[in-house]
Amino acid sequence: MNALWLLPPSEFGESDFALHPEQALLRSPLASIRLRTAVAASSWRDHGYHSAFLNPEHPDALLKRNFADRRICICGKFFGDLDADKWLAACRRAKDQGCRLLIDISDFPADSTRFYDEVLQFCDAVTVNSGRMAELMASKTAKRLHVIEDAILGAPRRPAFSPGKVLELLWFGHPSNLPYLERSLKDLADLSARQACRLTIVTATGHGVEDSVRELNTRLPEHFQLRFCAWSIEATRSALRKCDLVLIPGDPADPRKSGVSSNRIAEALNAGRFPVASPLNSYLPFSEAAFLGQDLRAGIAWAMANPGEVMIKIRRGQALVAEQLSLLKIGERWRSVIASTANDASTQSVSRGSAETEYVIAS
Repeated sequence: MNALWLLPPSEFGESDFALHPEQALLRSPLASIRLRTAVAASSWRDHGYHSAFLNPEHPDALLKRNFADRRICICGKFFGDLDADKWLAACRRAKDQGCRLLIDISDFPADSTRFYDEVLQFCDAVTVNSGRMAELMASKTAKRLHVIEDAILGAPRRPAFSPGKVLELLWFGHPSNLPYLERSLKDLADLSARQACRLTIVTATGHGVEDSVRELNTRLPEHFQLRFCAWSIEATRSALRKCDLVLIPGDPADPRKSGVSSNRIAEALNAGRFPVASPLNSYLPFSEAAFLGQDLRAGIAWAMANPGEVMIKIRRGQALVAEQLSLLKIGERWRSVIASTANDASTQSVSRGSAETEYVIAS
């Protein structure tokens, strides 16, 4: 059974994409591509199915693509800097030529972009990254909603919690999540009067974060330091290895962020580190593996006073991640949803090992 994947132009840049697109996607700097599209496409390939990849913004995209040879078209996250007209045209062409259309949503479209307003009217099904996101999207579409969490890539690392003289704290994520951390800085600075702390912030460059960190360090107490680290997959892994605790503040009442997946709390646990996080809906299953609460300072104090329990909770969390969020588990969930949406009875009888991947159009 053939599937077509719509990808943003940036994903066609890797030198080996034409030969190994799924592997290239697993290295994408975009979490929605790396943890969702790549996992889905890899599982689809591993089950013996055929994939093609299309950049709707290429000038020849619709001229060179025969959608009639595809059974289903999967459209991942639509980014704000993409051309809505071209992406809508690709989705409509797929539908007009007999494809089923599956739309994946991993960020709540709070600003009601024209792309989602229109595509949700004629798609066949929608995947979302959390149960809370399904609740939020139910008000925007009557289409069937499938919850598929983000996969956690990589093997678990050995749990560790043995702070030295300076408590190493870590925050990582998209710059849009930084305001939640900023609200806690005063409390964290106050904590440093009793326990010296260094907070490493791993995020994308170009948002003024580095300058803000430099300026804040001139005003913060001597025993509380901030450190900026430019985001990359390896930089995040390295920071996780070096930290004692991972801070993941948020706002359960903010519709823009309350529907996030569990990927940050799960990634911290998979790296063998203890998360101190806000009680977002998708984090609640990890209540026995993390400290969940709005007071980060209280969570840090609890961890420092209970190092043995911290280790028990990390191991408990790693078992949950392995059981629920592994590449194999989430990949199988994707395959099942894609196959059922395509409504092809042959999905259960296709043999493994016969997969074929096609490089279609890059930018």
